[in-house]
Amino acid sequence: MASWWADVPVVAMLVRMAATAAVVVAISWAVGALGPRIGGALAGLPIVLGPGFFFLAHQAPADFAAHAAAYALLSLCATQCFLLAYIVAASRRGPAVSLLAALSAWACGALVFREAPAWPLAGGALFALATWLAWRIGGPFVPAAPRAKGKAGVVLLLVRGGLAGLLVAAVTTAASWLGPADAGLLMAFPIGFTVMALTIHQQMGGPVVAATLHSALLGTLALGSFCLCLALTLRTWPPLAALGAGLAVSMGVTLLLLTRHRWWPRRA
Repeated sequence: MASWWADVPVVAMLVRMAATAAVVVAISWAVGALGPRIGGALAGLPIVLGPGFFFLAHQAPADFAAHAAAYALLSLCATQCFLLAYIVAASRRGPAVSLLAALSAWACGALVFREAPAWPLAGGALFALATWLAWRIGGPFVPAAPRAKGKAGVVLLLVRGGLAGLLVAAVTTAASWLGPADAGLLMAFPIGFTVMALTIHQQMGGPVVAATLHSALLGTLALGSFCLCLALTLRTWPPLAALGAGLAVSMGVTLLLLTRHRWWPRRA
C-alpha cells in the first residue's frame, strides 16, 4: 500500500481537485449573475483538461500524450451526447432521471467513438458534426427566456465542487496508467458538467439548466480546439509550447463565443 501511495502524484491530484471545484463554483455563479448563455460558454474553458494533460505530457512519452489527446477529442463527441440527453430530459424530468439519461448517452457514445480511428483532423470534423447536430436537436427544448428560480448556496457549491475535484483527481491519476485510448476517453469524462448540471438543475430549475447546457454545447468547442491542438503538436513541440498553444486557441474560441452571445438567437 505504501509503495502504491508513493507512486501517486499527490500535487497533481490536489491541482485537479482545486481546478474542478473552481470551475463548478465559478460557472454556477456565472449562470446566476450573468445568465445561462454566458455561463455555458465559460464552461468550455479547459480548466480540468488543462492540468490533466499538463501532468500527462510530462509523465508520458510525447506519442502517448498526443494519442490520448486525439481520443479525448473523440470523447468530447460523447460529451455532446451527454449534454443533449440532459437538455431533453430536463424539460420534463428531475435531476436524477436527467443525469441517468445523460450518463447513459455518454457511455453509449464513448463505446461507439472509441472504435473510430484516432486521427486528429478526422476527430475534429466528427466533433464539429456532433456539436452542430446536438445544437440543432436541443434547440426546441430550450425556453426562450429562462429565469433562475434561485441561487446556489456557496457552501453547497464548495462541497459539490470538492467532490467533483476528488473524482477528477482519481480518474486522471488512474488514466496515466492506462493505454492512450482509455486515458484520453477518461480524461475528457464530463465530471465537471455532471456536477454543474446537478447544481444548477436543483437550485435554479430545468429551464435554466437546459439553457446553460445548450450554450455549453458551443462552449465545448473550446475544449475540442484544445484537444485538437495538443493532438497535432505534442509529437513535435515541447510540452509547454504545445499546452500554451492549446490554451491560447481555446481561450480565443471562448472569447469569440462570449462576443457572439449578444446576437445569439433567443431560441435555436
